[in-house]
Amino acid sequence: LGNGVPPSRLSAMNNPTLEAIESLEEQNKKLLKIQHALEKKVSQLKDFAGIITHDVRGPAHNISKMLDMYESTNDPELKKASMDYLKKISNDLTNNLNELIQILQIHLEKDIPASDCIFEDVINSAALQLQDIIQQKNATITMDLAVTNILYPKVYLQSILYNLLSNSLKYTKPSIPPVIHVSTYENEGNCYLSISDNGLGIDLNKFGHLLFKFQKSFHSGFDSKGIGLYLIKNQIEEQGGSIHCTSEPQIGTKFTVRF
Repeated sequence: LGNGVPPSRLSAMNNPTLEAIESLEEQNKKLLKIQHALEKKVSQLKDFAGIITHDVRGPAHNISKMLDMYESTNDPELKKASMDYLKKISNDLTNNLNELIQILQIHLEKDIPASDCIFEDVINSAALQLQDIIQQKNATITMDLAVTNILYPKVYLQSILYNLLSNSLKYTKPSIPPVIHVSTYENEGNCYLSISDNGLGIDLNKFGHLLFKFQKSFHSGFDSKGIGLYLIKNQIEEQGGSIHCTSEPQIGTKFTVRF
């Protein structure tokens, strides 16, 4: 047209109704973008609430048991061992909570920050929080970490490892010590984490479609809220990853996370 104005824009300028429609469409796009961002933030905040209520239960229970042991014995060695464990787990729990609080403080403005996470450190932290049940069941945890670290939201990685290890330690066969193997590896440019055990297993033909649903449990007689798998699935998928399970009843279970 020689004046640098696109024909569609020129038509809109000459047609107030068309211009109003285009303006409304632009506003609608902006509102949809804002809605998507708000939905994402609400989802993340729900995850944090789940982490606080679910993942803190185990360590808090361990602290309570150690306090009972400390108060009920006069053996100086047992008292010292109890106090040493209390110091370790309370420091670990405090650090985890402080990190979660810091993330929550900036969360309304930014996405969840990623940091350089060392797998062995996060696994050991989770194992420390689960030390009571590890000792009680004489469990063995082995590691084969071909990938040593990952750039990932640490609070999510801690939750993923804590919940998967907790499940493997909880759903065990009577009188058979749990053997849990944690491995990390790379395949086709993706980082993977797998946790396998020799526990009760799950009948995936019967329960597979419910595996990651909210408040679903597949073994009776266990203290389970059915929240952990639902929680970590949302955390993993929010970061663009996926989680897969293979299992056989009375043989064991393997969870594989693709980051």
